[in-house]
Amino acid sequence: MKPLRLVAAAGLAGAIALTGTTVAQAATASGADLRTASAAQSQVEARMALEVSRIDATFMQLGHQFNRFEIMMGRLAMIKGQCFSVRRLGITEARGHARLDQKLMVVAARERVGLPRTLLPAQRQLLADLARKSGTSFDRAWLRAQVVAHQHALVFVRQEAQRLQSREVKQLAREAIPVLQRHLVLVRAAQQACRL
Repeated sequence: MKPLRLVAAAGLAGAIALTGTTVAQAATASGADLRTASAAQSQVEARMALEVSRIDATFMQLGHQFNRFEIMMGRLAMIKGQCFSVRRLGITEARGHARLDQKLMVVAARERVGLPRTLLPAQRQLLADLARKSGTSFDRAWLRAQVVAHQHALVFVRQEAQRLQSREVKQLAREAIPVLQRHLVLVRAAQQACRL
């Protein structure tokens, strides 16, 4: 029986070491009783739950920033787009990402996740760069930026969807994927319609 306890304690110690806790905190080589091992396991599970919620929180925070960015990109296209397809796509982008963001904000509020009030610096810079352009130059740059943004967003959402823990946050990711795919198709169609 004693060797079994040592194996269990050693296995638990290894798991705890992987999560950043020292082996000495979990069990000693001389053998810890099952209550100590059980308490250590509970601590590991609690740390893992915190880590999981951080992953979900980060996903929602970045998703919120991306949605806000796309809403602003859509509004910019409505104002500055020369080609009708760009202006129309701007409306679609703004509405689609506003819907996604409304759902995300409800889940974030329920989960008590604070959402950023500002965009990422690169997003702000791109908006500023696009605001200085006009005519066909704006349309071309805006459409290219939309292709890149949606391709990266799709990769991010698909990868993170595998790591998310909350059922509600996973649902947000599942709902975002077809919207992003549709927007990417519409961007490519606008590139053809505008001959850019």
